[in-house]
Amino acid sequence: MGLALFATIVLATGGAEAAGRKIDLADVTAEPPIAGLPAAGLAWRPDGRSFSYLTRNRAAVELWMEDAVSGRKTLVASTATFPPDSAASNASLDDYRWSPDGRTVLFTAGRDLWLLPVGKTAPDRLTMSGGIEHPSFSPDGKRIAFVRANDLVVLDVSTKRETRLTRDGSTSVHNGKLDWVYEEELANRTGRSYDWSPDSSAIAYSRLDETRVVPSPIVDYLAVPPSVAMLRYARAGTPNAIPSFHVAKTDGTELAAVHFDPDDVYLLPHFSWTADSKAVCYRVMNRAQRHQDVILLYPADLRSKTLFSEDDPFWLNAVEPPRFLGDGRFVWLSERDGFRHVYLGEIGAGSPRAVTSGAWLVDTLAGVDEKNGLVYFSATEDNPRRRPLYRVGLDGRGFTRLTTGRGTHRALLSPGGQFLLDTFSTADTPPVRSLLDAGGKHVRVIEEPANRLAEFALATTEEIEVSAPDGVKLLARLTKPADFDPAKKYPVIVFLYGGPLTQVVRDAWGAVSLMDQVYAGRGWLVWSLDNRGAAGRGHAFETPIWRNTGAHELADQLTGVEYLKSLPYVDGARIGITGWSYGGYMTLYAMTHAPGVWKCGVAGAPVTHWKLYDTIGTERYMSTPQENPAGYESSAPLSRAKDLRAPLLIIHGTSDDNVHLQNTLVFVDALVKAGKPYELHLQPGERHGFRGKAAIDSRNEAMVTFFEEHL
Repeated sequence: MGLALFATIVLATGGAEAAGRKIDLADVTAEPPIAGLPAAGLAWRPDGRSFSYLTRNRAAVELWMEDAVSGRKTLVASTATFPPDSAASNASLDDYRWSPDGRTVLFTAGRDLWLLPVGKTAPDRLTMSGGIEHPSFSPDGKRIAFVRANDLVVLDVSTKRETRLTRDGSTSVHNGKLDWVYEEELANRTGRSYDWSPDSSAIAYSRLDETRVVPSPIVDYLAVPPSVAMLRYARAGTPNAIPSFHVAKTDGTELAAVHFDPDDVYLLPHFSWTADSKAVCYRVMNRAQRHQDVILLYPADLRSKTLFSEDDPFWLNAVEPPRFLGDGRFVWLSERDGFRHVYLGEIGAGSPRAVTSGAWLVDTLAGVDEKNGLVYFSATEDNPRRRPLYRVGLDGRGFTRLTTGRGTHRALLSPGGQFLLDTFSTADTPPVRSLLDAGGKHVRVIEEPANRLAEFALATTEEIEVSAPDGVKLLARLTKPADFDPAKKYPVIVFLYGGPLTQVVRDAWGAVSLMDQVYAGRGWLVWSLDNRGAAGRGHAFETPIWRNTGAHELADQLTGVEYLKSLPYVDGARIGITGWSYGGYMTLYAMTHAPGVWKCGVAGAPVTHWKLYDTIGTERYMSTPQENPAGYESSAPLSRAKDLRAPLLIIHGTSDDNVHLQNTLVFVDALVKAGKPYELHLQPGERHGFRGKAAIDSRNEAMVTFFEEHL
């Protein structure tokens, strides 16, 4: 099939001479983590002259502030100094926010609001009723908005007086907050859906009415008697929430309400105001997710205009809203040329024009320096696996790479445009936080967590490219035991995700997981390949899966397996497969559609038929079941359960609100009816991603034991 190999770099030190013991299961969930515990919540203070971050130890959570120029550090808050009989003593501080003047920190504890002025050791409590979500300061710092019981509320900081902007919030009506499917599929799992006007006079927000969405039960089997939470979960082809867009003054007066006819559309989360507060931008996408209108609303006279529209024959990936500049222009990210790039638009001037271009994509925006007309971002221009930092003028001139070498950078530009807060890692280097100047020059390390990796004999990982039959290069990696012997024959575990919006083969910490290290320590090779459909390679690399998931992904994965079998040190008769979520789906699809390839497999939280998954995430790629019935059946592992031949372990949390347990149960039912053996590991109380240490340890032990017995 014309396979070509390019082993470009070895990512981790190891080999037969490596010192230390192998990583084992207990090390995966060790506290503190063996890779160190990095600071969290890295953020600039509003003046841009200092920044802040959270550290954790056994005694307390601490919020530190550091001067960008001098490096002087100041302890702003420590939960150790909070009154021990106060709910604040248990605060995580994870949602802390600076007031616009940088003198006060806002956070929640016990689901109430607390304020801590800089220089004080104990916070002041603002609310007493609990239930608060998604708080934020008004730009002038005089008010705080938040959601309580699905209503949007504004609190006056000086008087503590609350004003409800909405009054119809309920379990089925969400104001200023997203429902489950919107948050999961369109908002990168951030639930807030309101934005202040820059002059603090008004708030734009969404309203989602889920009344017509059919509820699904999420059962807590650990309660006595078992309790049932009814989650409104729109499955593919069924009704969605009805969206509407609203603008209200801080006294509760509604300025504008936009309803959609037909109402079966998506109001994309997150809105953006023009700098003069005269207009606010919202975006509407059709249910097929192939057309989007970007609309500017003027609440004062209810005028609206469509800034521009975007279309795609397959689907549109959701991006952040336009960033409006002080002069009326806006920065926008678009994939209209096949790769996500920076665009610059102007109100009334039609479609925005490209600032960056090329067969690579902009990953994340670090910020815009309006004064100097520069935009900062990370991108794949050098290599799809890596994310250096770049900057370019808003006029498209002066394109410059700011960082060198391997790895992945994620940065935050300071409000004044003088500095970058950079988080950097590689596949074998845990994250390091550093301060860079605006030209990318390293100023100093902010924090490099102590780690214990030197105690271990680490596996080695090679970056590999494999050519598919049509010539497309597929990126892969192969992890080998520290004491790898090329004269031996090794079994292989294929770890995959396989689905959209995710890139497994990356040069970033965590891409090679501690479980990969455990597997390698047990004498197994670990292989991962990003098939078509995966992120990081442009829209054309994603779209082959449209309306027919599974087939193209599996074809690419089998190309990888063929390459593995060509290696003299691979035992081609002992290849296992595993993945979680979409990777669980792909594990079952592979085992039922290429049953003779796999020695065994472990599927975690798998989708087994797309009719059981949510509307937005499924229909984006598969259309509706009514429009594409043949595609739904051909893509479903459930339809081919009778073809399973190799030993299978399925793992699922019983409280999974993402991929519901029903997926596993109907697949088990099909296996039973087909007379196929299986193993099942259920974890009561766990959701889609296991969180409890005992549950994670149990899951990991079950996987290793299964592979030891069957691989």
